[in-house]
Amino acid sequence: MGAHQTQWSPTLLDRSWTGVSLLGFLLLLVPLYDIWDDTANLSWDIATSLLENSVLIVLSLGLVYGGLWLSQRDWEPEYKWTVTKWNLGVALGIGALYVLVISLQLWAMHELKPWILALDGVLFGSVTAFGVGTYNAAQQKARDDLERSREEYRTLTDDALDSAEVATVVSDAEHSIVWTSEATATYFGLDRDSIADRDARTIAEEDFADAVEDPETFRARVLDALDRNAGVEEFECHVLATLDRAERWLKHWSKPIDSGLYEGGRVEHYTDITPVKRRERELDRREASLREMCDIISDASRSYHEQIEGLLDVGRDLFDADYGSFARVDSDAGTYEVETLRAEQADLETGDVVPLAETHCERMLQQAKTLQFGTRPFDVDEKAYGTDRGFETYVGTPVYVDGEIYGSLCFLNRDAATAFDDWELTMVELMSNWMGYELEQEHRREERRKRLHDQASKFEDIVETVDNYAIFTLDADGHVTSWNDGARQIKGYTHDEIVGEHFQTFYPDADVADGLPSRLLAEARETGQARHEGWRVRRDGDRFWADVTIAARHDDDGEHIGYTKIVEDLTEQRERERALQRQRERLEFMNRIIRHNILNGLNLINARTELLESRFADDADAQTHLDTISTRVDDLSDLIDTMRSFMNAILDAEDHDTEALAVRPELEAKIALARQSYDAEFDVHDLPDESEAVLADTLLGEVFENVISNAVVHNDAETPRVGIWTSTTTREVPVGAESGEPVVNRPVRQLDEETAVEERSALVVHVADNGPGIPDDQKAAVLEKGVSELKAPGNGFGLYLVKEMMDTYGGAVDIRDADGDCGTVFDLIFLQPPTDESAR
Repeated sequence: MGAHQTQWSPTLLDRSWTGVSLLGFLLLLVPLYDIWDDTANLSWDIATSLLENSVLIVLSLGLVYGGLWLSQRDWEPEYKWTVTKWNLGVALGIGALYVLVISLQLWAMHELKPWILALDGVLFGSVTAFGVGTYNAAQQKARDDLERSREEYRTLTDDALDSAEVATVVSDAEHSIVWTSEATATYFGLDRDSIADRDARTIAEEDFADAVEDPETFRARVLDALDRNAGVEEFECHVLATLDRAERWLKHWSKPIDSGLYEGGRVEHYTDITPVKRRERELDRREASLREMCDIISDASRSYHEQIEGLLDVGRDLFDADYGSFARVDSDAGTYEVETLRAEQADLETGDVVPLAETHCERMLQQAKTLQFGTRPFDVDEKAYGTDRGFETYVGTPVYVDGEIYGSLCFLNRDAATAFDDWELTMVELMSNWMGYELEQEHRREERRKRLHDQASKFEDIVETVDNYAIFTLDADGHVTSWNDGARQIKGYTHDEIVGEHFQTFYPDADVADGLPSRLLAEARETGQARHEGWRVRRDGDRFWADVTIAARHDDDGEHIGYTKIVEDLTEQRERERALQRQRERLEFMNRIIRHNILNGLNLINARTELLESRFADDADAQTHLDTISTRVDDLSDLIDTMRSFMNAILDAEDHDTEALAVRPELEAKIALARQSYDAEFDVHDLPDESEAVLADTLLGEVFENVISNAVVHNDAETPRVGIWTSTTTREVPVGAESGEPVVNRPVRQLDEETAVEERSALVVHVADNGPGIPDDQKAAVLEKGVSELKAPGNGFGLYLVKEMMDTYGGAVDIRDADGDCGTVFDLIFLQPPTDESAR
């Protein structure tokens, strides 16, 4: 049936209603014929015949009208054909049944029974009614099932898909929109009913595109996807806010429909990604704010004030604030001084001082922590705070310097705002921390500058008063930039004559040609300091011997800016040293004469004396003279040995070797000699042990003899009394950095820079007399008189020898008044050897 139906043209199917009307017209002929037969053959009244056939006439006319009515319906042709075939089929079926019944009655009974025919019609109608009823029941069930499916679909779409936060648009193969979700209308600000059944391309090109930020790109991508209808299309779009819609970021995702009722169509989804985009934008904003803050605080070309202004601008953007300020707060005085201010409109200016109680910062400083609030969050009057309208929102944080609150950093806005998040508060605290750190550094730099300035001022004052050193400065190229009075006296130039000239002016031409000035500057620049000793030239052309130190100078940032030069005139010292060297040479010459010539002569005399003693053995007078000669020769030999040791000590003072010598044997021997030689009383006590030693040489006994002899010879008491005893003490001595040995008999300026000063143990030999004493102003001179009178053979050098030898030993001689009315005490201070060195 379906295959046959599909072969008929749509036009023929559309005109199938004519079969229904034609059937009605043919059936109308039956009652009309009956009326004609009743009136013509049976002589019935026409009214009675019409009444009899009225039902058939009405039904026949109704069937004719039904065909005409069917022709006017806007139904698909197959639907019209369905009605026609059912009508004709039932009519033909009932007609066929009546033909069968009538034929059977005529065959069996040879007559017709009307009431049987009538009952057969009822039966036929009942069967037809059962079929129609069954069909209607099946159709009703199908409609109910369809309605139930439709309800389930509606529930799925309206209750489920419509409640989803995804805007969905479904279009068929002809791009007609067949369904949209409620979110579609909400997102794009449209009426949902206005979208249904419209062309999807038109909706995208007009309604949707007009709502987004970049309509041209949106149109191009959506229309291309609809036209191609192949593959998945994804992109993001920004819906702008209007009265009918909110601002949103949407992600477009669409794909073809591959099966089902809308096969060949396309489904589009618009997912709301606004929270994600806002978070991304917030992260971008935070990153930009943080980067901008870092750029500001790391920009060395900006001053501190300019950096603070930049941070205030960053904070105003961050908090969307009308006003930002950094202020110095004096809690004791209750004042608020604006140091930096950034605002579109404000009555305050930088430098203004207002009472702290009139500011929002008062509460924040009281709590000493970051604070944010709206207008008047506590019981205070509204505060103008730089504008006559006041502020609705505030955020502030204290600025600490060296652990104390220095001031406040705050931002205010005239409009109420939502609470700031932790990150925003962290940003303002980071700004505050940096400000505090920079202020601490600035304070330290200022203190350092002040100290340097004070030191420089003191240094300049000292430099100006120094006249035995030339102290002046050079720029980085070696030109003179300052000049002190010592430089004027040593070099001969006045300040105006030399400032601006190159320092090579002070060097001989040969040294300049050799590049010595440039080498000294390079050494000072690279190592920090250069030392040199050599000839220099004065203004008048005279040369002088100078000890020069050149030190590099740097500014606070470590940048090299020049040099400081210190010059000491060593000409006289050099001449003295040369004179001393000549004197040493003469002494050495005399030492050789004494050692070789005089001593050899005495040896010859002694040999000849021994020869004469054997020849005049029996001559008593001759023996007496020869004994005197031998004694004097021996005395002179001992004196020459003493002089040789003394001269060696003087000549080799810097490198003179000392050794550990036992004190007591030498001291007791000289005390015994003094008792034999002089009529005096000797009080000897507290002598050291036999093993107690000091650092000395072979002249140690001569030192003791001269001091003891001096105590008797220069004593005018009726009975000279001499006290001799010892004690221990300590003495500070310079010690070589490498050798660890005491440095003796050397000027301090010649000591190595690394020479240390140490406390060493010492032994003191005290020799006291009861003589007239020595005035204080002559005590030092006694040791400097040089060679004393020759009181007896072998005693020729006196106290001068004592002082020189004690200096050579690294010891000292002190002279003081004795306890009582008169008398003098000589303290001989000897260094003792280390404990592990044995005495000899």
